[in-house]
Formats: sequence, C-alpha cells, structure tokens
Amino acid sequence: MKNNIKIFLISLFFLLIFYFIFETNFIKFLALGSNHYFGDYKIVLNAMQCYEQGLSPYIGPSELNCKGFNYGHIILVITPLKNFLFNFYLNILPIILISIFTLLIIKIINPRNSFHYFLCFLSLLNPATLLLIERMNLDILLVIIIIFISFNRVFFVNWLLVIFSFLFKFYPFTYGLIIFVEKTKRKKLSLFLIFLFIFITSLIFLYIYKEEYSLMLKDSGAWKMGLHYLFSIKTLAKILKEGFNFHYGLILLTIYLSFIILMIKKIRKIKFSDLNLNFFTFEKKLFLLSANTLLFCFIVFSNAFYREVFLILTLPYLLKNAHEKEFQFIL
Repeated sequence: MKNNIKIFLISLFFLLIFYFIFETNFIKFLALGSNHYFGDYKIVLNAMQCYEQGLSPYIGPSELNCKGFNYGHIILVITPLKNFLFNFYLNILPIILISIFTLLIIKIINPRNSFHYFLCFLSLLNPATLLLIERMNLDILLVIIIIFISFNRVFFVNWLLVIFSFLFKFYPFTYGLIIFVEKTKRKKLSLFLIFLFIFITSLIFLYIYKEEYSLMLKDSGAWKMGLHYLFSIKTLAKILKEGFNFHYGLILLTIYLSFIILMIKKIRKIKFSDLNLNFFTFEKKLFLLSANTLLFCFIVFSNAFYREVFLILTLPYLLKNAHEKEFQFIL
C-alpha cells in the first residue's frame, strides 16, 4: 500500500511538471514542437468527424480536414459514440492517456534509490517523451498496450490487442511475440492455432477495408520525417547525402552491412548455455516486446524520435539483471 501511494505521488509530481511546461509554453524549447498542441491526435479527431459524416478521412474534402489520415482504419471502426462522446475524446481522453502513461512508467521503474529516481526524470522529461506528449501521438497508446499485455493473464484479450495494434499501425506485428512467452509449456499446435486466429482475423479486416488501408499506405509513403526529428539507422546516410552530397544508396548499404556484421559478432559471443531463457516474467516479456519493436522500427523506418520511448520499457529488465551473465551480452 505504501509503495502504491508513493508511485501515485511521484506520478502526480510529474503530471504537475507536464502541466507547467505546457502552460508556460516551455515545451516548445524542450521538444521542438509545433505551434499547436496535440497535432497528431487532432488528425484522428478530424478523421472521426469525417467518418461520421460518411466522408473519407483519406481523400475527402480538404476544407473539412478530411485528408491526411495515416492511421489504420480500425481506430475509426471500433471507437464508440464518436459524435456523442466527441468532447470527451477532445478534452478528457488525452489527459487520461498521459496520466496512465506516466503512472505506468513510474510503476515499472518502481524507484527505490536516487539512481532509479534519476531514471524516472530521464524517462519522462527527455525530448522524445515530451514530443510524444506534445503531439499526443497515439504511439502512447501502443506503449500502454505493451505494458498491459506483458502483465495480463487473460490471453484472449492479449491476442485481440495484438490484432488491434497491428491494424492501427503495422509495425506492432512484433507484439505477436507475446504468444510464445505468455504461458509455459504451450504446445506447438496451440501456438499455430493462435497465430492462425490472429493472422486470419487481421487478414479479414484488411480485406474488408482494403481501399482504406491502401489509401493509408499511399499517404504514409508521401510523408517524410525531417532530419531534426529522425530516429533511424538511415539518419547518418541522409545527413551525408544532404550535407556532403554523398551517394545515399551506397552509404545506406555500407551502414546496413556494418550493422549486420556487428550483430553477428555480438551473437557469436553469447553462450546460450549460461543464459536463463525463461521469458515468462513480466520484465522479460516487456523487454522482449519493446526491444524488438524498437529495433524493427530503427532498422526499417524513418521514425520520429518520439519512438525512442520504447527504450523506457527495457529498463525494468535491465535494472533487475544488471549483474547477471544474462545481461552481459547486451553490453
């Protein structure tokens, strides 16, 4: 009970800090944000209004803000009472998401000494996290989902959340790894059937709304991230191309080959016989999902740097195993 009260008070403290830096507009100096708060979230709200009016949020009239929606169509289909609860979605839901996010980050770090408190400050007040909140990008929801499915023991709910996350933003297909680690001694046939359920359900939804997802992918392909926001293995190649007119493809190939060679060398050093490969603890599941999601996004996409927030979710496992052999291969 005392620990829960402590976590609540620490979370409240950080929420007050968020309120202060937003109220004073100091956020613009910390996160390089835009002139309008919650810009990414407002795209979703505009899309909801267009959807309710029977207009396409992808290729509808631009004067009604019915263009530029680049999220999965599932968020528009399953969101209930869009008109009736619009004020709730506009004014209250962002505060709830920020509050839950803050509380969960403090909870999983569970500060017990000065170093842990420093990590809380670093996790919640860094430019990546602040930009995520300033834009109210719904990656914040995907972070909450990772924490939830790593803890939750109602497995069917986990599978539904994996489907939702994938259909909302394709990169969380990595969340599907949860089926391998959520239960001990799960039979191969069970794994296959669960995978089949997730795959076929996702495929059916994609088929039903294939036009909407095609438009989403087309719009996403036209959207480019500026270098000052970029989080990607491609960053150095883009800087060398823009600054020194180097050949982008050649530099990118060199970087990818160097990365692959480095990973192979690291893997060869691992003595798997010395590792405790029991992935059924909360910390290990959280690490597995977040680290693989982060790595996939870093290698494949040109992300905004707020996606670095997934690094925070690796902390509980790293803190718990900092002196174990299992941890040494990461260094």
